Amino acid sequence: MKGKDLLALTVGFNIVGGVIAGLLVGYAFDVWLMERVFKIKTFPFGLLFFFFIGIISGFRNAIKDLKKLG
Repeated sequence: MKGKDLLALTVGFNIVGGVIAGLLVGYAFDVWLMERVFKIKTFPFGLLFFFFIGIISGFRNAIKDLKKLG
């Protein structure tokens, strides 16, 4: 694979990685708030918030890499 091929491959990894990282951080945040800090049920809110943050950051990084390709 050449340099541009690898850079194109990282675009997909950026999107998938951002989504997975957002889901993991959101789930951990909810569990942390439920069990340790407030002892209240916050389950879907932290997960959804960080899920959308992960989507935004993944696409933002993918756009940066696509600009390098062009």
